[in-house]
Amino acid sequence: MKMVIKRAQKEDADIIGEVHSAAWKQTYQGVFSQEYLDSDSPSARREEFLSSLNDRHCVYLLLKDDDQAAGIVKLALNGNDIEIASIYILEEYRGRGFGRKVLEYIFSEYEDCPIVLWVLEANLNARAFYKKCGFELTDKTRLIDRGGSFKQLMYVRNSAA
Repeated sequence: MKMVIKRAQKEDADIIGEVHSAAWKQTYQGVFSQEYLDSDSPSARREEFLSSLNDRHCVYLLLKDDDQAAGIVKLALNGNDIEIASIYILEEYRGRGFGRKVLEYIFSEYEDCPIVLWVLEANLNARAFYKKCGFELTDKTRLIDRGGSFKQLMYVRNSAA
């Protein structure tokens, strides 16, 4: 495996849309309703990415295994804080170090910034993973609507971690 992390460009729009939609659906299968999952599409994710290209506060990363797309990350740059808005890795690449390596990349690129992310309360695997990677649970929560109401917990990794 040769993992490549690159900042996504306009010419990556189709693959970003495909990978984002597919990995998102794989992640939330059995969590969100099938009807809600089916409402997502590669073209909608492609348009979301293209719309972000003019936003200097938004960065997409494309994760590749050699020349095969393996996942995407969407970062929101909020002043000195960095939010990992999305991190989705295709099922066949999970458990192979992609998540840890992309987090190490983000930590090195934004070493002086606190990094936050939101995780579904019920996603125990993700919560354990982020804790292992140096994130700490905060007392902040929010409800999101994904065809139903779901509670998310906020995690933070301070630059000194």
